[in-house]
Amino acid sequence: MTQTPRALSILIAVLPALQLSFSQSPLPIKDPSTAGYKMRPEVRQFAIGIDQLKPSYTVSADPSGSGLLLDLRDTSLYGRVYSGQAYFDETLTDYPETRFRQNAEIVKGRATISLRSYFNPSARSNANKWTDRGVLGYRLDLLRNRDGKPVHLGLFDSRVHFQRKEDRFVPTVSIIQPPMAGLICSDHPDWILFSFSTDRPAKGAIEVKGAGKFNAEISAERFEIRVDRLKPSRTYEYRAIAVDGPDTAFTPWLKFNTAPPKGEGSVVFAYAGDGRASSGGGEYEYIGVNRKTGEQIAALVHRKGGSFLLFGGDLISGHVNSTEEFAMELMTFRESYAPMLHSIPLYSAIGNHEALLNTFLDSSSRGSFAMDKWPYATESAEALFAQAMLNPQNGPRAPSGFPPYDETVYAFHYGPVKLIVMNNNYWFTYHNRIRTFGGSPEGYFLPGQIEWIREEVRKAETDPKVRYVVLLCQEPFFPAGGHVKDAMWAGGDNNTRAYGLVDGDIRPLGKGLIEVRNELWEIFSSSRKVAAVLGSDEHNFQRMLISQKTPVGLPAKDDRNGNGILDDGVFSPNPAFKYPTWFLISGGAGAPYYTQEEAPWSGSSRFFTPQEHFILFRADAKKIGMEVISRTGQRLDAVDDLMKAKRGEGAE
Repeated sequence: MTQTPRALSILIAVLPALQLSFSQSPLPIKDPSTAGYKMRPEVRQFAIGIDQLKPSYTVSADPSGSGLLLDLRDTSLYGRVYSGQAYFDETLTDYPETRFRQNAEIVKGRATISLRSYFNPSARSNANKWTDRGVLGYRLDLLRNRDGKPVHLGLFDSRVHFQRKEDRFVPTVSIIQPPMAGLICSDHPDWILFSFSTDRPAKGAIEVKGAGKFNAEISAERFEIRVDRLKPSRTYEYRAIAVDGPDTAFTPWLKFNTAPPKGEGSVVFAYAGDGRASSGGGEYEYIGVNRKTGEQIAALVHRKGGSFLLFGGDLISGHVNSTEEFAMELMTFRESYAPMLHSIPLYSAIGNHEALLNTFLDSSSRGSFAMDKWPYATESAEALFAQAMLNPQNGPRAPSGFPPYDETVYAFHYGPVKLIVMNNNYWFTYHNRIRTFGGSPEGYFLPGQIEWIREEVRKAETDPKVRYVVLLCQEPFFPAGGHVKDAMWAGGDNNTRAYGLVDGDIRPLGKGLIEVRNELWEIFSSSRKVAAVLGSDEHNFQRMLISQKTPVGLPAKDDRNGNGILDDGVFSPNPAFKYPTWFLISGGAGAPYYTQEEAPWSGSSRFFTPQEHFILFRADAKKIGMEVISRTGQRLDAVDDLMKAKRGEGAE
């Protein structure tokens, strides 16, 4: 069985293109370089690059036969390298991680990684019982002198596959980004997709017990391999394989579960958001990711029996102009959640920190601003995010010339639940430059995506196999804990909207932000099946019930002086919000915490905490409920049946 191209492998029907109704230039923005602004060159902030994490570039055999030589090819680097058996205790664990056991000094960018003790039958360190080969995980803890003083540069992890040949340990082709199971859903319970990466071009494959071996079509360093001929609601064992000439690397046997048929069975799934780097050093600030909290949440989701994890965006710190740095941060996020991702898929929205930017300086260097990087098809934040993730490709088609919506806007089913992932961090430009050069503010939806969302909710409403609908995006519809001045409220400023080139001029591309928010919430609240709308961005948890009585602001009534700003402190409810609907903000996956703010809808808040956490949902034919679990496993909040509020049975 060969690898199937992504565009052909997604079986969910794609809606017809939803185009905006105006003509467009090749770029729908005005290029600031034509107005005298200079683009900054790409700058990578990290001490080492992606190549230096590839064993094919930095690891060789130690001539003495004691282990492997590490050479980062930068004599200014020093520190320590920690190493140990990757996939530790692989015959027993269902959650394989690296267990560091040894360390060595890095001097002038070089170190020797010892391996002999792992092959000594009487040694205490050979947990994996290696005989002729193994997989070593290693961590670089790097420093560099600056002005005569040591500066800590951070932690960097990788892994190397090796083989024992005669009296030496020789690195082989290595699977450096372990397999990630994706697209496990009820739309096609007979097939799923895997991705993994190697340190050099190789032939890749996924072998599944009872289903066969599925080969990639061409040699590559990154693979997406479709595995089919599967049965619904089954457990399978698999491993990833890479071959380069006489070298072969493979992972241990891992497991995954296929989804039930659409509308059948029950499901447990989780939601988290905002996992970018925090404060605390080390793994709290690991290559743009709070790896410490992420690893704890991933382990809990796995142990609680989650079938998939939804993520609300801000996976990384981002806001960079280097494509390599952006890709490296996304790679690090995947590495942080890797033990879970071997078996449990991740479906993510894109956040405001998933920003890859062209940055400009004016001629006098008095200030800078940034816009979504182009060419959009290959270098935008949207394009690189899609390359790193395994999300469905059944969203709307972007207007001609705009960044793609692929894998940032999509829908899928799992058992009785339909999930709709939206993108309100699309085509970003600094807010104070949107009217000059074009682009979109955080929190905004262009008209084509709104119509796609409307149609997806309508289809769910008429589909007897869909019992519950859950929608999510990153920027909160009703911010109340850190982003009241922006997100989908912007402090009450309905002038906030996207602008683009139309017939040579920069013009508005849709309604005001608050009008857009109200239009979307009218869609959600008119459905009898929408159990909850999820947001992130605010680094806390907040549970709100939004109804016809909630003061949300109506521009037609509350903009009394006609300046587009709702700012007199009296905000109207929206009678078109038909059914009370839960709005849950969950941004507790590791980013710096935010406290609660006063907002027009604060009276609708039922629970708040700034603790790090995730939400666990349980859905079956009778009800869908949720509980909020801290990173230590404490139960913080719960609702037994989210649909009771919609039925007018009160709010918990």
